[in-house]
Amino acid sequence: ESNNIIQSIFKGSRNVLGVLLRGTDYIAKKPSEHPIPPKIEDAIKDIKLLNKKNQYDWIFLATEDIIIRRQIIREIGIKVKYLLNKREIFYNYTTKEYLAYNENIKSNKEFNKIYLLNIIILSKCLDFLAAKTSGTIGVFILTEGFRISKVYNLGHYK
Repeated sequence: ESNNIIQSIFKGSRNVLGVLLRGTDYIAKKPSEHPIPPKIEDAIKDIKLLNKKNQYDWIFLATEDIIIRRQIIREIGIKVKYLLNKREIFYNYTTKEYLAYNENIKSNKEFNKIYLLNIIILSKCLDFLAAKTSGTIGVFILTEGFRISKVYNLGHYK
């Protein structure tokens, strides 16, 4: 299925930057000892720099955060490709609840399938830019290697 998606959205191109960004509950809760994700502005700046240097055909974005997705699409444009669940996940930043407890995610097989497809697709991109997450580890386990990779290491929440 991932190969069919790759063929469909990238039209046969391998010149793709994969981007994995975590947001939502980590930004709101700042859980102790968890990695600090990059500011979206910093990630967009790096995406633009990499794109200018490498002239990607596509940028594949994996994020559960609708705010991050919308901002990257607004800044980068039509090169951005992504997979969406049938139901968008709106996170309530004031409750600071873990994303896993969101009613649209709990026991949602489609969400989990999309998550795994994202990891597989990211592992097949030419280059990779990511926050330090468990998903990033999965991408590196599955990949046969990247030409360029950058994982933000911004420390951990106290």
